[in-house]
Amino acid sequence: MSKVSLFFYAAIFAVLFSNAQTKEHVISHNEEIIVTDPSKGANSYKRTTTFPSSDKDIRQIKLLLTFECPDKDKMRCADWDYVDHINVIPKNDTTTYEIARMLTPYGGRFQKDWIFKWEVDVTDFSEILRDEVVVDYIHTGYEDNKTRGWKVTVDFEITYGTPVAKPLAIHKIYDGNYSYGDKNDPIENHLKPISLKANAATAFSKVKVHQTGHGMDKNGCGEFCDKWRDILFNGEVVNHKDIWMKCGDNPLYPQAGTWIFDRANWCPGYLLQPDEVLIAAKNGEEYTVDINMQSYETEKPSAKELLVAYVIEYGEIASANDVTLLDIIKPSAKLNYSRINPTGGLPVIKVKNNGSKPLTKMTIKYYLEGQKAKKYKWTGNIAFGQEAQITLPEEVYAAEDDLKFTVELERPNGKRDGFEADNTLSSTYQKPDILPQDIVLRFKTNKKPRQNTYRVEDSFGNVVFKKDSTDLMPDHLHMDTLKLKDGSYSFIVDDTGNNGLEFWFNAKEGAGNVKILDTLGQAIKQFKSDFGKNITYNFVVRNGEEYSLDPNPSVSMFGARTDGPVIVDYFANKAQEVKIYITEQENPKNIVQAHMYQNFKEGILEYDLSYLPKMRYTIMVVVNGETIFKNRIRLKE
Repeated sequence: MSKVSLFFYAAIFAVLFSNAQTKEHVISHNEEIIVTDPSKGANSYKRTTTFPSSDKDIRQIKLLLTFECPDKDKMRCADWDYVDHINVIPKNDTTTYEIARMLTPYGGRFQKDWIFKWEVDVTDFSEILRDEVVVDYIHTGYEDNKTRGWKVTVDFEITYGTPVAKPLAIHKIYDGNYSYGDKNDPIENHLKPISLKANAATAFSKVKVHQTGHGMDKNGCGEFCDKWRDILFNGEVVNHKDIWMKCGDNPLYPQAGTWIFDRANWCPGYLLQPDEVLIAAKNGEEYTVDINMQSYETEKPSAKELLVAYVIEYGEIASANDVTLLDIIKPSAKLNYSRINPTGGLPVIKVKNNGSKPLTKMTIKYYLEGQKAKKYKWTGNIAFGQEAQITLPEEVYAAEDDLKFTVELERPNGKRDGFEADNTLSSTYQKPDILPQDIVLRFKTNKKPRQNTYRVEDSFGNVVFKKDSTDLMPDHLHMDTLKLKDGSYSFIVDDTGNNGLEFWFNAKEGAGNVKILDTLGQAIKQFKSDFGKNITYNFVVRNGEEYSLDPNPSVSMFGARTDGPVIVDYFANKAQEVKIYITEQENPKNIVQAHMYQNFKEGILEYDLSYLPKMRYTIMVVVNGETIFKNRIRLKE
């Protein structure tokens, strides 16, 4: 073989290798039991962890965080929504970097087999996640650490390959739990403009912010008040944002506490997704970055803004045309998308433009395993560093229960992609429920029916049935019989109060429930009443295909905060032995009430706890020896 040929093949190999996408998982905390330290309010779990060496190109790092209930005897999931920090301390560096922040869920209702997973992109920290690093998981809070906690896994998914741009420097510009609303110590005393000088090779920079509001003054600040924040570059506002998050559509639901309440940039059971703003700091220039909070003062300040901010400098963008497929939202088996899956409707994907040129067109190929691929010629406009959700135009459906669903992005701007290895992803398609053509919507309202509407629409948004709030009466059972054609549909319930048909904090609104029945009155699908903002249930009608009944009884309990009365609403398709236990929460072996029902199928059960000591209790519903429902009861004065 000639030297020319050898050079040619070597060049081809180099291109292929640079586009290769290989993954490695680095786990710092593997199913560790995490508890509080009530004497300090924070508990540190430091683990020395080995990351890739600095000579390896990293394309992406995702932090995958898993929470489970502890498997230790006498220990259950923790109760409170505390702030947890995932910090790293690089070797030979005294700086501590918060790379992720977790807001823990209210775990009092979770069963022993409960599990949830979150993820966040931490690629911006790729230059410090090298070689030997101390990963410090800090769990804050004051609750009992003998009987409750979490089982936590911190997993770094590292994708090797050419970076979008080479990171050159990282500057931590703010790090504090700043008082907010104190006229004697205004937050702007701490959030002063920061002057920096860019690296000579810097082509662009990014401001990255972790911010959540906490504390409670007379106005609900900082946890429950909506305030805005500005990011300034060289004195000019480049980003304006409300530090606020809607929580009623949290994919982790229901929880035991006030999980539906909107909060200052976080929700219980949420891995914070940082704010990222591109700035034109480059080529050795001096510049300033400043963060300003909305002016606010109160007489007795107690609000806090927990804020960490960085400036990350990058070199030249590697490719002019480079699109990344970030995720497949529908169909997906990820828990974070569980509110809108399974589906037999239109797929939804998330993409990001990592090329220096605006992304204006590309071809999207998508297919279910064993089926012919569909192609979509997408057009639009996505700037560098920006993300977009794209709904694909054709439904996906298969009769198999589980299949691989694949999406491929091709020819961004009509050109070859600068890094093709992140253009393809696969997800798990799960077959949606099959429903008969004739169904009955059984909707029992609570005392606030004007908050509710429900409808059935097809995959393309065409409404085939709708019941408006003005058609609903309080505390009334509405039965609507529908005859549907073959196709894919969504049953959607909306609640403008964001508190579902039942929420323990709004006891005066009463309780309702919603089910889908067949024409024989058997439940096909039963929904949690404590659903927050909405229900989206996707299903398929296929004439001739058999449908399945819901094998699990439906249980709802009303009176989580009560001076005595507790009501349990039970519905099942077949009669079974049902046992209901009410125990002391902190001493589950102390059963204060036990009730047994033979051949019980449906009914509303009422109990009186007014004679018991004023404390917390747990109610459990056991069917054929299996606990199918557990909730807390607070017996108040």
